[in-house]
Amino acid sequence: MGNRFVAWGPTRKWPLLMLALALAACNSTGGNSVENTLDPLQVAGDKPKVDEVDDIRGYCPKIVMRAGTQTHDVYPAKMKKDDPQKEKKLRFRATITDVVRECNYEGDTLNIRVGVAGRLISGPTGETGDFTMPIRVAVTQGDSVLYSKLQDFAAQIPAGQANATFSYIDNDISIPRPQHQNIIIYAGFDELRVDLPNAVPAKDSLSRVN
Repeated sequence: MGNRFVAWGPTRKWPLLMLALALAACNSTGGNSVENTLDPLQVAGDKPKVDEVDDIRGYCPKIVMRAGTQTHDVYPAKMKKDDPQKEKKLRFRATITDVVRECNYEGDTLNIRVGVAGRLISGPTGETGDFTMPIRVAVTQGDSVLYSKLQDFAAQIPAGQANATFSYIDNDISIPRPQHQNIIIYAGFDELRVDLPNAVPAKDSLSRVN
């Protein structure tokens, strides 16, 4: 269900986006199906093909997830990275299972809504409770970052449960109307929490360090 494009009119709300996220969360089995959304051109390190379009209103940029950004692990605050008991101390794991988007052209502006859905599981001790997930949504055009927002999204595994689902929507994306098909949307977890100023090339600012 990833990389869904829906163009809506000025008065339309976003029920399809909410429905897509709900279905993604309910149908997820915890696998990394979101890896199927990886852009082969990005993986290969090549530049995306740039095409002019006759009717730009039919163009809604694709969503790409970089390797390593689809999962987020939560450990005790004071635990060292090289702790030999790391696997046993895992508190929670969040996995993104689907990403969707909707586009709306209004004059010289393209408005985009991005949805992220996934599953939460508790660690070996079966811990439940609240935690936050650093979800990053960014929009790039070549080496320019047109939009970037990091959201500490609240998550919860209720008492008595070992897993749960989540869905997040970024409804704040407005960029200049594109003249070419060279816009890319990135969505995923950003544990490094590196801000993305427009002057920083997307290939550098969105890279993850394992």
